[in-house]
Amino acid sequence: MHRVEIKEPVSEPENGLMLGNGDLAVSIYQSEDLLIWRFGKNDVWDRRLDLSDCPEPAHIEEIARGIRDEKWITHNYVDANASALGEVRDPQRMQELCSGWPGYARRPYPCPKPVGELALHLPVDQRGLKMRQKLSIERGVVDIRLRWQSGAGIDLHCFVPPKPNALVVRWSAVNWTDETGTAAQPQIWFTLYRWPDPTISEFATRMSMRFRYPYNFPACVEAGKSTTLPAPTIEEISGRLAVQQTFHPDLEYVDGFRYAMVPFATGLEPQKCPTYGSGWAAIHLLPSQDEVLEGETAVVIPASSDRGGIEGELKRVLKVVNEALPRATRKWANANRRSARQFWGMSSLHMDDPLMENMWYEQLHLRRCSYRADIIAPGLAMPSTITDYSLWHGDIHTNYNYQEPFWGDYTANHADLGDAFFPGMQHMVELGRNLAAKYWNCRGSFIHITGYPFPLPGDPYGTGPLSRMAYMTGWISNHYWNRYLYMQDLDWLRDYGYPVMRDCALFYTDFLQKWDDGIYHAFPSLQGEAVFDGTTEKFTDQPQVMRHARFCLMTTIEASKLLSIDTELRNVWREVHDNLVMVDDLDDMGLNDEEKERYRLNPPEFQGWDVGKGFPRPGDQCRCLQDKRGGRWGSISSAQIPWQMLIYLRNRAFKPESDYPRYRDLVHRMRLSNGSMPALSQQGLGYTGLYGESLSMSAPLQEMMLQSWDGAIRLFSQWPQEINANFENFRAEGAFLVSAEFRDSEIKPFVISSEAGKRCRLHLPWNGSLQVTWDTKPVTISIEDGGIICFDTTAGATYKIAPG
Repeated sequence: MHRVEIKEPVSEPENGLMLGNGDLAVSIYQSEDLLIWRFGKNDVWDRRLDLSDCPEPAHIEEIARGIRDEKWITHNYVDANASALGEVRDPQRMQELCSGWPGYARRPYPCPKPVGELALHLPVDQRGLKMRQKLSIERGVVDIRLRWQSGAGIDLHCFVPPKPNALVVRWSAVNWTDETGTAAQPQIWFTLYRWPDPTISEFATRMSMRFRYPYNFPACVEAGKSTTLPAPTIEEISGRLAVQQTFHPDLEYVDGFRYAMVPFATGLEPQKCPTYGSGWAAIHLLPSQDEVLEGETAVVIPASSDRGGIEGELKRVLKVVNEALPRATRKWANANRRSARQFWGMSSLHMDDPLMENMWYEQLHLRRCSYRADIIAPGLAMPSTITDYSLWHGDIHTNYNYQEPFWGDYTANHADLGDAFFPGMQHMVELGRNLAAKYWNCRGSFIHITGYPFPLPGDPYGTGPLSRMAYMTGWISNHYWNRYLYMQDLDWLRDYGYPVMRDCALFYTDFLQKWDDGIYHAFPSLQGEAVFDGTTEKFTDQPQVMRHARFCLMTTIEASKLLSIDTELRNVWREVHDNLVMVDDLDDMGLNDEEKERYRLNPPEFQGWDVGKGFPRPGDQCRCLQDKRGGRWGSISSAQIPWQMLIYLRNRAFKPESDYPRYRDLVHRMRLSNGSMPALSQQGLGYTGLYGESLSMSAPLQEMMLQSWDGAIRLFSQWPQEINANFENFRAEGAFLVSAEFRDSEIKPFVISSEAGKRCRLHLPWNGSLQVTWDTKPVTISIEDGGIICFDTTAGATYKIAPG
């Protein structure tokens, strides 16, 4: 059993212990006289996209003309401060096209919104509080022990069941006496509340006062167009008192999205709290009799997105509760135990280093709280940690930010987490089809750098250098192919994955143009977060664009062959792929044949384009872990460190003897009290949410133990020799489940289970020969070039591999 314990008060929700079911998340934190449960839900968004002061979005031909003929120069991708080396046809339009998008920079929404809070009021007549909070990870429960110097205390047990979206808190009072030693009644009561949306000027002021860095919120204030949500209200829904929050109408919810917080309790009764026109909505849960020493409090959160809306979901809940809350919570507790056992039974990890072992469990737990295959995943912030307005809108960013939390999910054998990637992309892919046709003259789908998990009335980011970058399209396509490689599910590929991959390949087919040299080129092609610099070279055949285009075409060709469809398109894709400009001279880079093949199979995001020419060679020091004097997190943003480590691991440039201690030290320094790790420093920039990128911090640890991205299983290839470790049921490409142990500086005999009956390819884990057995019977093996061991498998069979 793995635990996270906190023995002191936690003043911010992003530092508090977290519970959740992948849709509803709860963070637990404290103030001087309150114990607080902060609710967050993935679909609770202010969906307004105000384009009223935005110019016409950029057409790619306008961008091409500006780079090629007018030679635009910009100094950043936010301000309209462009100049040009050539003659400018329309200076005003140049400034519009070079400036960042007004609807993004001058408006705080769209953005996710906090749901509300439940607060336990701590007794004011007690002193010397000592607190212990304990998260039992494999059980999915939090236990809280409060003790005052008098000996009086309160014990609480909290969990979130898989369904419904509810928080359950069981509480009991212990050792309560008055001054004569007679048993006394503790004043235990709760308040459930939602505050009114602050004005953007109020929010910007608080940011400035606290962090000295209000980000773009002063621009929102200056624009003077931002308005707040309707104030929350107290309603009676299906006979129950509830806090309700409504939202403005949008394309998906024409009458506006709604959710409610509905309290249930034993020993306590809900009463409307006077709020005197302040805009707050609050319900007290007060003792219903003289002595209430124990009880249960539950908060159910139905929403418009539930079947039948708020009323339909609440009707189902009431049928279960049926005026007997303890019976319902026992049912929910049993469901929580079953769900936890199922989740943690998928895989396990044990190693001699408790910090890193616990990190693996903590990271999976945090993702389990906010990610689920049937629910749209969070964007740039975890739902129970966000503030009233989100930096960067909390949106979906596709130049690695949204992707990074999913790295490692399939290796950890958690398709339930990895598949959460796809619902969030549905609307971006649909929007991308419109953008590709209207602004690129292309078929297929153009995947934007930014987007939102709901339908939009127009381009969410239509001008500025960031508005027309072509590399994210291929990057997103990789996730669909990666899912197939690990799961080998042809039905899923045919029905769900391939249609998106096909659209991405079609976009590149039309965007890439054959020049007089007979080679396909990309212009204009921006990469990273570039600005215009007056040259065409920087925006022609940029490596990041070309690598993603090549990989997207290659994998879509493979997918179409597997499905035996789109023969004619496949021939077109092959012609473009085979005649695409080369941005990496593999011979000049000194790669041998084996390295060239690994380069071909390695997705571009892990080839190392951003750490120097080509990718790091074996023997290179892992730059992401190098010390930087005065820097808290090292030489780059901590959000990028897992990404950088994966680049080095996949190119065998990671040195476990020197880099693992640095990796471990980084985890030690970054880890917050709840097991999370901030993506960026709060102290430096005022980031007040738990940002998602750092949730991939366990992915490098897994790849140190198991790699299969090149189609062959490799065990403990970059593992420190002095640390014993073992894992069970890590997933490899080909739908293989692997269980292995590294002990006393060597790999022990291990097992591979085949789910799909594919041919298994294995890098030799020992010097000398090996033997493969199935049910004690020897299995015939063959050896491919490079010494890769191969053998055929049967679906459902488990194979033991041992030294020969």
